[in-house]
Amino acid sequence: MLRPLSPLDLGSRSSGGGAGFLQEFQTIAILRIGAGLVLFLGYGLEATLKAWHFIWSKTPFPLIQTLEPTFLPWPQVVAPTVAFITCTVAIAWIIGFYTRLFAALFIPLPLVALIVAGTVKASEADCVVAWLFLIIGVTLLLYGSGNLSVDALFRLGGGSRKKKLF
Repeated sequence: MLRPLSPLDLGSRSSGGGAGFLQEFQTIAILRIGAGLVLFLGYGLEATLKAWHFIWSKTPFPLIQTLEPTFLPWPQVVAPTVAFITCTVAIAWIIGFYTRLFAALFIPLPLVALIVAGTVKASEADCVVAWLFLIIGVTLLLYGSGNLSVDALFRLGGGSRKKKLF
């Protein structure tokens, strides 16, 4: 089967495999790691720390005030749960651990965020971010973690295993 020629293919033929590591980045790993880092550093870490302080120190958690006028029950429980799920999913995406499972766990969050965005009059940028994370979550659910991941290392993603004769 023919496939398009990539600039990374040229080095591997002439130099005996020098670009092998770079070829591993031609997978969905770039999307997974990049989205995981943005999710963790931009949203997950800060929200988790604020949720932690809300639970243990009873300091105000802004997400609760955002969720109170919506249809969601128990915003005091939902907000910290969303923060912990976001942080956990981000870490799982960064290392590539059960990527499809965590993508399936994450997809309801941007869906509900889009519904809630209409209720609380969120900015257009917030809606765009929710749409992007929804698309990324669906893409990772469909395609898995790629070659550079814990899933690939231990074959956790359900990939086919090559049988050895000896």
